[in-house]
Amino acid sequence: MKKFILHLVGALLILVNQTALANSSATEENADTRVSQQREYLLGPGDRVNIEVYGDEELTMKFTIDKRGGVNFPYIGYVQLTGRTTEEIELDMEARLKADYMLDPMVTVQMNSFRKFFITGEVEDPDGYEYEPQLTVEKAIALAGGFTDRADRDDINIRPSGSTELQENVNLTDAVYPGDVVIVEQSFF
Repeated sequence: MKKFILHLVGALLILVNQTALANSSATEENADTRVSQQREYLLGPGDRVNIEVYGDEELTMKFTIDKRGGVNFPYIGYVQLTGRTTEEIELDMEARLKADYMLDPMVTVQMNSFRKFFITGEVEDPDGYEYEPQLTVEKAIALAGGFTDRADRDDINIRPSGSTELQENVNLTDAVYPGDVVIVEQSFF
């Protein structure tokens, strides 16, 4: 009888250990999913950037990305910036400058200011606000002064930039991107 109880306790300990490992693995997967949801920032019209060519002060400039999505840069002409990361632009500009103008150019592209996201509905100060990296719905609401007394905290939607579709009932931890519209609905009770 003692052997049976010892085997039963041993089997239960193994089962508990496997369950704990499975739960920690699922938690790690959820964390990985949240991190992967934060995509790299892609430039767009209205963003302001500083472009610096090391060693050539005349080629160090500040630009606001135009409605077509780019800027005119000396020697190489129009450079498309929209939909690209700063690193991609640096590599492109270095290659274009190296092709005809410079021996070994080093280009740095830095964000000066981000374009806006918008928040409407039942927040204290509905308006457009400058995007901030790692922006979430919760942070967006805080920037807008928080919820009003009539806000339905469980009915928050996002209309992604350039889309007609509405992401309904989003979580406070969901990401917000430039050009997105966050909508906080009114509570009826």
